[in-house]
Amino acid sequence: MRTSEKLFFIMFITLINVVTAAGQTPVTLTWYGHATFLMKTGDGVKVLMDPANPGIIKADLNEPVDLVTVSHEHGDHNYVAMAKGNTVVLRGLSGTDYSKIDEVIKGVHVRTVASFHDNQGGAQRGKNAIFIFELPGLRVVHAGDLGHVLSDSQVKEIGTPDILLMPVGEVYTLDLQSVIEVVNQLHPKVLIPMHYSPANTVGGLKLGTVEEFLKVAGSSFDVKYSGHSETFVAGKLPSKTTIIVMKTSD
Repeated sequence: MRTSEKLFFIMFITLINVVTAAGQTPVTLTWYGHATFLMKTGDGVKVLMDPANPGIIKADLNEPVDLVTVSHEHGDHNYVAMAKGNTVVLRGLSGTDYSKIDEVIKGVHVRTVASFHDNQGGAQRGKNAIFIFELPGLRVVHAGDLGHVLSDSQVKEIGTPDILLMPVGEVYTLDLQSVIEVVNQLHPKVLIPMHYSPANTVGGLKLGTVEEFLKVAGSSFDVKYSGHSETFVAGKLPSKTTIIVMKTSD
């Protein structure tokens, strides 16, 4: 092979590697407890989801955040004061109605799907916004305090999540059989349980445990235990839905 051909070959392989890497966006999720997550993208964008008040979780967030999202206006999900820096706040609800969100914040496409906090059309606990975060090759879905099985139109709006953050503590949200039904509706690659006890209580009311959820899930899904943070890369996610149980601290 001549020198010029070798150079062309090297440049070609390098280009392929760059394109491949661009399609494998790393995202790191850190769980602070309850429904509170910090998502960091490969570009350094930081998104704080459903921050709970200090009476619910103990979170020492000393870094500036680019975006805060709030699924509904309950104190265990809307403590935006947790965020530091020049932060954009996107609230899924506006008064008693939904805020239809569909915008791009620092390269992250953020949109919402309307839902309810209960299975009675919001009559018990009001409305809830499901947040969808679209990144190159990755779709992260935070279900908030979803309280019902999804309709066909909601499933279509959400799309197939790569990562689904789902409440599994039953109290104030879905019962466990309904959680499994929603998972089977959406077919996520990764399911991260949230909003459960014993680490979290709401107003002194104990939620269900993750062990109870795993027992109901049975052998239908793979299970992995993780630490306080987990990094995910587009194109390197499990082919079978895997439940990743995170810790609130290392």
